[in-house]
Amino acid sequence: MQLTLFAAYTTIIVGFIWARYKYFSIETNSSRRGSYFYDPIVALHIISTFYEFTQPNNPNLLICSISISCYLLGSILFILSVRNTNSLDFAFSDKVSNLITTGTYALVRHPLYVSYALVWIGSSILFNSLLLWITLAYLLAFYIISAIKEERVILNSEYSREYENYRQDVGMFLPRIKEWKS
Repeated sequence: MQLTLFAAYTTIIVGFIWARYKYFSIETNSSRRGSYFYDPIVALHIISTFYEFTQPNNPNLLICSISISCYLLGSILFILSVRNTNSLDFAFSDKVSNLITTGTYALVRHPLYVSYALVWIGSSILFNSLLLWITLAYLLAFYIISAIKEERVILNSEYSREYENYRQDVGMFLPRIKEWKS
């Protein structure tokens, strides 16, 4: 099971690194400043996770199952979200390129943040390392702050009316289940 988790994690990280440098553009000063804080924390989380994989530990089947589920769900959401878009601005961008409300964006407004969070959560649960929990807390805060700022920018753009309607129907990080019942 440990080898499966290691292989899954490694594959996901390769995809995340590809996306960071080939998919997300950094064209504004605020995006650049955001990356100065984000990238080192992500690197620390990744390196810490790889280190933990080298340590002798035997997480129980439930913990392994939760982690692989987080990895699987996070990677599927990531792949589908990337397929929904051609490219995106990196966090804290001051511009709005376009508005995406279909595919995974019809489930949650920030599916890429959710996909990353699921993977970081999976590693934190798997190894229960203080460093992983600290970096996870930072990354979750980063995603929340980024999402709030991005939404403010969109609400001050030509897409404001359409985005306001979208916000009423689609949750920020969790799907709105009440919509599924009707």
